This record gives sequence, C-alpha cells and structure tokens, in this order.
Amino acid sequence: MTESYEQLLDHALEQIPKAVFESARFQIPDAEVEITGNRTTIRNFKGIATAINREPSHLMKYLLRELGAAGGVQGVQAVFQGKFSKAIVDERIRRYVEEFVLCRECGKPDTKLERRERIYMLRCEACGARTSVRGI
Repeated sequence: MTESYEQLLDHALEQIPKAVFESARFQIPDAEVEITGNRTTIRNFKGIATAINREPSHLMKYLLRELGAAGGVQGVQAVFQGKFSKAIVDERIRRYVEEFVLCRECGKPDTKLERRERIYMLRCEACGARTSVRGI
C-alpha cells in the first residue's frame, strides 16, 4: 500500500470540513433590543445563539454576568431587569464571540466549546487548535 504524496494529500483534503473553505464572512447578527419600563428584551436572542453556534444558556449566563442584571430566556427572546442600550448589548455579544467563539490561532468561527471536568476548551474544527477558556 504505497500511495504517492499527491494521493495522501488529496485524501487529507477530503477529510477537512467543507465549512473551512467557505469564503463567506462571519457576521454576528445585530440584537433587536426593546426597552419597556425597567426591562430590556432581546427579541432575536435564540437567532443570535444559533448564528454563533453556541447554547443559548451559555450566552445568557455570560450576558447576565457582564450586564450585572437578573433575567431569563422566554421563548426565543431574552429579558433582562434594567435598561441597556442596543450598543451595550451588541458590544457584550461581540466580546462573547471574541472570547468563546473565534479561534485564537486562525480566527475562524468553526469552533466547539467542550467542557472537560471543570475546564472549558475551545476546539477549532478548521485548524485543530485547542485552547482553554475561562468559565463563566
């Protein structure tokens, strides 16, 4: 079973996920923020979590801590106690993506968040890098 270098290279390229070769730019959806009284609602919260490929509960936990507010998920939206502008919410979501979604080696969003015992690991499906991230 002596394969040439080119055959081995072709075989290796077939194993790489197709998402790695997509040239579409990764974009974080803008939050649809609505302030009613002393409550702030993100109407497209589940859509944002789906777009960045993360569990809504993890994103919510991060936002609650960063905003210093109480709140919860109601259907497809998130509700926070307190008034937070769209700019503040978008900034916190951008920070979340930088810390928990984008690969630190190649910068691609093709990552999985894995929990090993008490440590969260960010595993990149594009370049294979593994990095530890802080817990929330």
